[in-house]
Amino acid sequence: MRKVCDSVFGDLEYNEKEGFWTRKVYINIWGVSNYEMDLLVKSKKNEEITQSQRDAYKVYLSKLDIIASEIPLLMLSYYKDHYEDIERKWQLDDDLKKEVVDKDVLLNGFDLKTIFIDRNGNYGWLVEFIWDDYPISVILSDENIRIYEGWDVLKENYTKITDDAFGEMVYDCSWQKSVKMDLYGVAGRWINVVASADPGKEINETQRKAYLEYLEKEEDFLDDIPDAMITYYLQNYEDIEEWNNIPQKYNKQNINMYSVMELIKFKELYFDEDGRYGWLCDCPWDSSGLAIILSGEEIEVTVQDELIV
Repeated sequence: MRKVCDSVFGDLEYNEKEGFWTRKVYINIWGVSNYEMDLLVKSKKNEEITQSQRDAYKVYLSKLDIIASEIPLLMLSYYKDHYEDIERKWQLDDDLKKEVVDKDVLLNGFDLKTIFIDRNGNYGWLVEFIWDDYPISVILSDENIRIYEGWDVLKENYTKITDDAFGEMVYDCSWQKSVKMDLYGVAGRWINVVASADPGKEINETQRKAYLEYLEKEEDFLDDIPDAMITYYLQNYEDIEEWNNIPQKYNKQNINMYSVMELIKFKELYFDEDGRYGWLCDCPWDSSGLAIILSGEEIEVTVQDELIV
């Protein structure tokens, strides 16, 4: 195994399969002495460690006390903001309920695994949060600490842009950002705004025009979606009946354009590369979800594959 003694990182070994230099590091954090983490410094086989990576690590070490002081409240805010999704996936203990959870409880489930530094000097923690299958990336190199679900957003070279139309976007299999919206009686719902793009591709002008068009028409769209949704629900009710134990409130006789919106979980506002756009939603009768396509002459409710091709 290749080894190097770097002037900043110290003794490192090269993991050729994964493509990074690595060693164990130990930090004192949240009352724990010598907390063990992996240091991963991204590098291809024949590449040298960059000065940007060395500078990033020195900045990280100098800011560690500040980072440690900010993370607990930030994680509490993230947890509460994403509580609906978390609650649907796991059976939560009583002390993890939204009404009672506190930052100290969350820190007990905040398992720091790795400090990761990419080739451009972006860096952050790879964390397993509460559950082994709920990994998050904590981006520490930006002016403000950012949290993203999954590790690829950091491991696959963190890229952030400020687009003329979309504003600040981060690349994670597509360009995206998270925004809070009040939708149909649910306040502060987190929504992903997504501009589809292959790796290395930028947001195109067609997508920018589509996004600006959406913003211009957003109020009308939100007014019209319930009518389109109840029409779809009633037209497809025979298939929807396969959803077990439909509550009486939502059966064919009682459902209306207002109550039907209680069944819809808005997830993404999606823009494809050709300028087609709409909402991607979860619903209880179809595990693959629905698409509410807004870019046609009329609003169309259909399966998600009709929008994500």
